[in-house]
Amino acid sequence: MQEEKKPLREALNLRIDDRLAKEIARIAAANGKSASEVARRLLGYGVEVERRLEAQKLMQHYDEEYGDNIAGRIRIQAEFVPYTWKEAAEIKEDLESRGEYSRRPTWDDIVP
Repeated sequence: MQEEKKPLREALNLRIDDRLAKEIARIAAANGKSASEVARRLLGYGVEVERRLEAQKLMQHYDEEYGDNIAGRIRIQAEFVPYTWKEAAEIKEDLESRGEYSRRPTWDDIVP
């Protein structure tokens, strides 16, 4: 059974350096995916990081606000966390309500 894919509506052309292109190609080959699929997933991760940084900034007290001239770094921590039975049930319910339960969930359903 072939999985249905969400239709993609937008295109974004960007230039990347050779090192990044090689790393995307390496990840794609290791996962049996196309470079475009991997790049979309990685870009989604980056968007999530940016959202969290924006949220962090909005939650700061105005006295503790970091100006643009404050030096710092972004610390990213990643780990695989299996879904709980409750989360799996919520995903199943959401897919059923959208009529998409005729196929198995994929990472494209989960990753922003």
